[in-house]
Parts: sequence; C-alpha cells; structure tokens
Amino acid sequence: MARMLRSVTALAVALLLVTPGSARAAEPDPGPVIISVDEDAAKPASPPPPPWTDGIARPVAGLTDSAGVHSDFVADELILTSADPAAADALAKRWGGTVLIKNDPKIKDFVPQFLVRVEPGLADPSKLSDLLGKLNPGREQADALAVSSKAGLGLLTIAATEAVDGLTVGINWLAEPDGIANGSTNEALIGPDGFGNNSGSAYDRNAYTWSYLNSGSTQDIGTAPAWTLLDSVGRAESTVKIGIVDQGFRPDINDDLPAGTTSASVVPLVSPGDAGSSAAPWHGTEVADTAGGVPDNGRGVAGSAGPGARLHLVWSSYDFFTAIFGISAAVNAGSRIINMSFGASVHWSLEWSVIPFELATSTFHGAGILLFAAAGNDGNDVDGESCVWFVCWENHWVTPCENAGVICVGGLARNSLDRASHSNYGHENVDIFAPYTVISGPTPANTAVHPVNGTSFASPYAAGVAALIWAADPGQSSNSVESKLFNAMRTSPDEQVKRRVINALDAVRDALPPAIDIKTPLTGAQLGAGTPTQFRAVTFDDGLGTPTVTWKRGSTALGTGNPITASLPAGTYTVTATAAFPGGATASDSIQVTVTNHAPVMHIVTPSDDSAVPVFTPTEPITFTGTSWDPDLGPLANSQVSWRLDGSATSFATGHTATAALNTSTGQHTVTFRGCDSFGSCQTDTVTIAIQPAGPNLPPTVAITNPLDGASLWVNGSDADGIYHQLTLGSTASDPEGGPLTLVWTDSRAGAPAVQIGTGPSPTVKLYGGCEQIKHRITLTATDNAGNVRQQTVEVWVKQIC
Repeated sequence: MARMLRSVTALAVALLLVTPGSARAAEPDPGPVIISVDEDAAKPASPPPPPWTDGIARPVAGLTDSAGVHSDFVADELILTSADPAAADALAKRWGGTVLIKNDPKIKDFVPQFLVRVEPGLADPSKLSDLLGKLNPGREQADALAVSSKAGLGLLTIAATEAVDGLTVGINWLAEPDGIANGSTNEALIGPDGFGNNSGSAYDRNAYTWSYLNSGSTQDIGTAPAWTLLDSVGRAESTVKIGIVDQGFRPDINDDLPAGTTSASVVPLVSPGDAGSSAAPWHGTEVADTAGGVPDNGRGVAGSAGPGARLHLVWSSYDFFTAIFGISAAVNAGSRIINMSFGASVHWSLEWSVIPFELATSTFHGAGILLFAAAGNDGNDVDGESCVWFVCWENHWVTPCENAGVICVGGLARNSLDRASHSNYGHENVDIFAPYTVISGPTPANTAVHPVNGTSFASPYAAGVAALIWAADPGQSSNSVESKLFNAMRTSPDEQVKRRVINALDAVRDALPPAIDIKTPLTGAQLGAGTPTQFRAVTFDDGLGTPTVTWKRGSTALGTGNPITASLPAGTYTVTATAAFPGGATASDSIQVTVTNHAPVMHIVTPSDDSAVPVFTPTEPITFTGTSWDPDLGPLANSQVSWRLDGSATSFATGHTATAALNTSTGQHTVTFRGCDSFGSCQTDTVTIAIQPAGPNLPPTVAITNPLDGASLWVNGSDADGIYHQLTLGSTASDPEGGPLTLVWTDSRAGAPAVQIGTGPSPTVKLYGGCEQIKHRITLTATDNAGNVRQQTVEVWVKQIC
C-alpha cells in the first residue's frame, strides 16, 4: 500500500501432429474418414496470420466435422519434426515448396522443427480417405468432414501422405484461446506434483486445477476464473505492460513468455540474457514466468497475468542506483506496473541512506505507476521495533518493501491461508499476501518445469493480478486499481496475515464495468449477401441485471435480442451491439464485416451437347432441365431462372424444368439457361442444339419421372460391390406413329464413362455410393423403328454419412 515518506521526507503450430499408426499384419480398411470441399459449411473463422519475411500471404482453411466442431489451419504450411535438415529440404522439393524457418531452441531432448510451405495443388485428394485409414488402423468409427477449399483438401492430403511414409509431420493449426474461455488449459506435459487441492495430488496440465490459481482450493484466489471472466467480454488482452526489474532473462530458453516481450539492460556491457547473481541465476526468468507465463500453449506454465500479459524485462544490478535506473527504463518503455523481487535490510542507524531510493519510488507512484516488491524470506517482522522508555523505532528498513509508494508482498504457504514460514511479515508495511510457492518454466540451470519458492514469486503474482484488474477497466487510474486490489482481500486465520489474502476474481469483478463483447461473427468476417447470420454477444451485468441488447448495421436496426439472426446486403459495415442495463447503464461493442454477393452457378443438365449436338424438329416439344446454386443462399427459386434462345432478352420458359417447342428456323441455335439472385447478380450456362425439318417419321418423346433431377438418394443397401441406393426407375415415352420404342438407361458415375444399367420403361437398378456424396448422371435413350433418337438426363447424388 502506498505509504508516506519516512523521517525527513516523508515505489507465451497447434499443432496437431499426424504420425504414422502402428503396423498390423493385414492391409488397413479403406479410409474411415471422408473429407470433401464445402465452402459454406467450413468457412474459416480465423483471419490470415501475418506473412513471413517474404511477404507472401498465408491462406487459411476451415474444417468442420459432422458434430459441428470447427477448426482452422494454414492451407499451405506443414510442420516437420526432424533432426535432419535434409529431410525438410526433401519435403519442400517433393511438393514444390520451400523451408520457411527452423525452430531449434537448444533445449535438451528437443528435436528441431521446420516450417515448410508446400503447393497443395500437387496433391491427389482422391487418396486421402485411404491414407487416413492407414493412419487410424482399427478405428471403425467414421466421420464425414467438410473443408473450405481445394487448397485445404490438398494440404491435408500432403500431410497424410508424408505421415504414412514415416515422417513426423504436422498441420499448422490456428488456434484461438477458445481453452481459457472454456475453463481449462494445457501447460507442460510433465511438471511437479502437489499443486492440486491436496498435497499428494499428481501434476495436472490444466492450470485451472492448480491450487494457487483456481477457485475452490483453500487459498481460493480465483485467478484462472478471472481470465475466463475477462475473456468472456473481450478484455483478457491486457493493455498494461509489466516491467520486471531483475537479472537473468532467457526467453530463448523459456519460450513461454508472451509474444512481444521486450528486454533491455541498464548496466553497460551486460546483456539482458546474463545469468545474474550466482546465488540465484536466471532469477528474472522465473519471476517473469510467474507474472506472464502464457496459458494454454502446451508448454511451460501459466502466469497470473494470464493470456494478456505484456512484459518489459530490465536487467539491473541489485544496487539501489541501477534499481532506480531500471524502474526508469521500464517506465520509459511503457510499463505501468513494476515488479522488484529483491530487497535489503538497512539498520535503523543508516536509514537516511535509503531516502534517495524512497524518493524515487514515491515519485513513480505519484506519477501513476504501481510498484510491487518482495517482503523478503527471512521469516522476520519487518515492523519489528526497539524501544527505550516510551520511544520506539523499527529495527531495520527493509527496502524497497517498506519504501513509500511500494506495495509489499508476503508469501502464503502452499495451498494454505497461513504465512509461509520463511516469508517476512509486518502489521504495517507488508500489504498483501500471495502464493509463496508456484510453478516456473525451464531456465538454463533447470530445463524442467519446476517449483520455485519465495516472496520473489509472491510479488510478481500480485503484480499480474493488478494487470488483470487494470485490463477489466483500462481507463481507471492506478489508485483505483490499488484500491480494488486491497478492497477484495480475504481473511486468514493466521494473525500475521489477517485480512491480507489476495483475491483476484472478486477484484476483477469489482473492476469490470457493465460490458458487452460480440462473439459471432468475428470482426473482419466475410459474409454472404442475404445469408442468415447469427449475431451473438456476451454481457457482464456487474450486478445490474439482464440487459436488453439491440443490434444495428450502421444506423439501420437489425433487431433486438441476444442472439439474433439477420441477413445483410452486399457491402462493408460496422455492426454495433448495445446493451441497455436496468437503471440506465449502457455498454456497446462493434465489429467490421464485409458482405459479398456471390453470383449463382448455373448448369444445363439436358439437352446436352457434350458428345454431339442434339437435333430437334421445329415444333417438337423439348424438355429443358438445369440446376442452380447460389453460394450464399442455395438453389434459386424457379421464378429466378429462365430459358432464352439465341441471346434474346425475352425468355421462352422459366423454371428449372421446362418443356417448350422452339418453332424456330433450321440450323444451329444457342439455348441459354440464366439465373439471377435477389441482389441482381446473374450467371448463365449454354447449350448448342440443331433444328432440322421434320421427316416422314417423327422422333419419339421421352421423360424421366423417377428419380427427379437433383434428388439426394441415401444409401439403402450393400453387396460385394459396395453400398448403394436401389430404386425403380420411372419414365414416360411414346412414338408419334405408335410404333415400338427401344429404351436404354445409362449411368455416368462421378464423371466416369457411361455404362448401361437397364432397359425398358422401369428397370430396378443399384446406384453405388460411398462415405460421401457421389454424383450420378442417368440418361434414358429412346429409339424408334426409323432410327430416330431422343434422350432425357437427370443428375442425382447418392449419399452416405459414415
């Protein structure tokens, strides 16, 4: 707590590794997982990550499974784990790419990693299912997944190909801290036991179970739940930088410090990476970890400042002058919170010699800087006094703990509300107690995740909690942050601690004002014009009650509620959600979205000029069928599609299926199938037909009545040749002269050459499929006794979810 001056003067590549499955005697069954391209179902949720030094954009693909679980990845990057650089070069050469970067932090047992850019178009996605089968032997449960792009499908195929061939290769997944919000994290795989809610608990990678971070333990500090609360309203990213004035910073060894961590030295010719004091080498690295270790990144530990920590590391000697100089450097670098995990006890007769240091800390505090210092590890009362008659004075000045403007932090025993036996204490000048024993990540002296003890770690823990409080309301003053930190303290039965136990969750709740944070869609999202989109926000009511949420696109109302579903026209918009709380308080959040109108895709099914120009007579009724697909809204309505002859502005028919006699001149003509969406975006497909005079024997008429064009036919049987949909085909056919007709049915499966599947008006057939949708092009050909031929074609999809 800020005190008056003494005496004469009154301060972090989700990587999902795909590795070969264990061998078995028999060849694995075909791939149980089918992945197909569906841009709408798997649209990426993440923006592209920043480019590498070559400036080339990094495309993102999305993947969605049948349960709706979504993830994103970089669509042209692989991560290779190998001690052989030649393996990375060979991988890049095989797939037309390049090695972007090597990651080799020189940690014991760490195998170097290479990021390799590849060309997804070189892959053969038809092999992906079998490859996945080989990588998952014995897993009979199958799934159907959608990927958002051909590039993404190719990248997955390349990764699976190399994994089957024996490489340890990974996909560069993007991962958003969707785990802090969910109340769980993944830290280092191996760590020390005894940090659960009982002394015998085994190590758990989930920092939400650690007794000094969780809620529900004896200490019940609630730091990890405070992360979740801040994340729920978009305030987990702190804007407050913590300056760590210490020695021995090695973020290259401990790669768990947040991105953007900066470092400097205020001692000439000494690097920030110097080990520092021989008594406590790499002390600064462990202190920085305690305040700012990045949660949920699969390595290291989790610091109290959680997902939004920002650190500036300043190497200073443990003398007062460079300590002051170090604080100055940290403040000049933008730090608003300073941690000093060092101290000295100055005899009362020499207290005057501390005044320059205290003047500095008092000045910094007055300028709005929060300073935290360790109480010390001597087990002493820093306020212990000597008295002569009625005159008393403190035996020592423990500095900077007792300096004016400094928050002095004592230590709590592991999973206890009692003082750690070696922690200093004091009824006047030890302001708050925080965990004395925490987990730290690797240093050059200790390459394992390990426990550390001391008020050196209680102090940065408290500094990190202050950063959380500031993140809850970035506009508040340092005095407000300090007040909320102390007002939320809990009571210990230990008379040397009393009501000075740090309480992160209540302090953050107290600091967080009524708030709203838009969760979907993400800012920068690309939406389809007219596509129904869910708009959802999370609110924090600060005890005011449930708010009414209204949504606007610019100044245009979208609706009231949370969530709402609305469709937007093409354009770029600011979407704002405003929460109105009982009593009159309001909070708003805005996102930017771009809405694109995609032109429909038009396709003429029949007549077809794929193999030859079809021939008709002038007055012959011709059946025209076609399909349409609006990428934003699905099939167009019949009223939105039309048929036109030779570029005419006037249609001769509407609808996806139409029958009309053209009554036009002999010769070749162009028929256009045109579709326009509700926003006026149009697209066409064309077919060439020939008109010739009617002969003495008129051609037959023919129509397929079952299945309908565009039908989805679900698998209903299987045999030795595979799974299939069995149905009885239906048709109508007649000869104007009343003569006999020869009726032949053919099927072109997934673009393969057509094969005969039946004869007559209504044969029963099997249309084979697989663990995906298979397109069949079914044609009925009618031939009369004069050799006149007419055809009708429909396209259907045989589907199976495995």
